[in-house]
Formats: sequence, C-alpha cells, structure tokens
Amino acid sequence: MPQKKFLTYEQQIRYLISEKNLVIQDINSAKQILFKVGYFPLINGYKKIFKNSVTQKFKDGTCLKNLYDLYSFDNELRTIFLKNILITERNIKSSLSYHFSEVFGGGQSDYLNSLNYDYAGLKIPLIKTLIKIMSGQLRKDSHYAYIHHYLKVYQDVPLWVLINVMTFGQMSKLYACQKGQIKIRVCNDFGKIKINEFEKMIAVSTKFRNVCAHNERLFDFRTKDALLDMNIHKRLHLQRKKDRYQCGKHDLFAVVIILKLLLSDEDFRTFYGELKRCFERYPIYKQVLGEMGFPKDWYRIRRIKKFLKNEKV
Repeated sequence: MPQKKFLTYEQQIRYLISEKNLVIQDINSAKQILFKVGYFPLINGYKKIFKNSVTQKFKDGTCLKNLYDLYSFDNELRTIFLKNILITERNIKSSLSYHFSEVFGGGQSDYLNSLNYDYAGLKIPLIKTLIKIMSGQLRKDSHYAYIHHYLKVYQDVPLWVLINVMTFGQMSKLYACQKGQIKIRVCNDFGKIKINEFEKMIAVSTKFRNVCAHNERLFDFRTKDALLDMNIHKRLHLQRKKDRYQCGKHDLFAVVIILKLLLSDEDFRTFYGELKRCFERYPIYKQVLGEMGFPKDWYRIRRIKKFLKNEKV
C-alpha cells in the first residue's frame, strides 16, 4: 500500500470535511485541538461510535467537538481510575509484605529463598524469575535513594522497602507464588474474598492500570482476564445472558467493582464522587455507557454492602 503522506493541519481539516463527512465550523479551534492531541490519537482513537457502518464515514452531523469531548472525558476517566487503582496497589503491597515478613521474615535472605514460596509445578520458573528480578533491584547504584540507603547502612533491604519498586504486574506475580497461608491472610485484610477471586481482581486491575499509565483509550477497553462470578455481581442485579453476566467482568465497570471491594469505604466514596462529577461535566458519557460496561443503574454500587454476614469465604 502507498505510504501515508504528511498533511498540514489545514490539509487534515480539509480531508476530514471533504472525505470523512466531519463537521468543522471553527477552523482555528480545530487546529488547536489537532495540535494538542494529534490526528491519530483523536480521530482514529475515538471515531468508532461516531462512524456510519455502511459508508465508513462519520455519521451526518458529527462534529470535531464530539470527538474531542469523548477524548476529554476518557482523559479524565484515566486520571480518576489510575489514582484509585494506585491506592489499591499500595494497600495490597503493604498487606503482602507485612504477612510474608510476619511468617518468613522480611530480610533479603527470606524473600530471596525459593523455599518460602509455593515451590511446585508450573510456578517454579515464575518464582525463579521473580527472585532474579528482586535480586536485580538490590544494587548500590539503584535509582531509588532508599534502596541505596538500606544497602549502605544495613547491608539489607527489607521486603516492605523493596516491594515499593516492584510494578503492579510483578507484585501480582509475587502474590500468585505465595503459599496458601499468606494468600489467605492478605485476602482477609480486604474482607470475605476468596483466593481465586483476589487473583483475578489483581490481574484485571493490572491491565487497566497499564492502559491508564500509557495514556491509551480506556472507556471501552476489555481485558482477556475476567473477574469470577462473585456475590456482588448478584446483588447488583447485573444482566445475564445464557447464564453469563453481560457486564462487570472484564470491562471498566469490573474495575469499579474491584475498587468497591478493595478500597476503604471512605476512599470508595471519594472515588464515586469523582466519577459522578466527571459524568456531570461530560454528558457524552450517556452515549458510551454500554461500551464502558456500566449498567444504567450503575450508581447502585455506592449503596450496596461489600459483603453480607452470611457470605462464606
């Protein structure tokens, strides 16, 4: 295929009007938008819901502002979700390092000892890789001042210090390699959550965290991992088709469910308020609520209890 040619902002605007059926009334404003965001991230990134499936052009009456509003809405969503996923990441890291250190000790010789992990079957290569990663962080020329400090002063970096430099993905693998007693203690810190449920929650959170951190399109993102069917899905009365929940499994609403279960009540109220205000600022959310995986009565999640008294772990 012929190589894509460079187009000036003026040429991009003319192309969008004449070839893509996009309404652009203020040329100067359009140039500013294209300068701030870029043609590819804006047009290619957010055109899907505005396209005519037959002509492959924009639906009649679609304005550049429609795309920019969706982009701006998605941008604010990324900020809100990343902030709160990071809070859960911090909480999980704190819990995991505490309980591992409580049982096995928190020194280098403890967390670099493969015998302190679930050293069986398919996890053996993963444990070896994790130990190699953790060992690689224990360098006196580390970019992290606190790693350098502990090595210089104590010649040992405790797990509760080292875990701060681990990515969410590395931390999730560290949790997956724990022995059952550690996994149970971490789960209990967050409530009546089963080990396999917790592992899926971490896996889904990790994928969405990366989308937010890398500034990728968030609102309609789906993960290959999915939450297990949990009691909270039932209490939310989410739609089912062929005995499968149609939302809240691997979409953005799944992250809302995760935050409901893993954040403190106070932190979740703050998150909910931020999300609600974002929706109020960007009415375009109504057009993409389904793509986000949100049920129409999504706001019910604020009022329902995390767990019921008779629920079993």
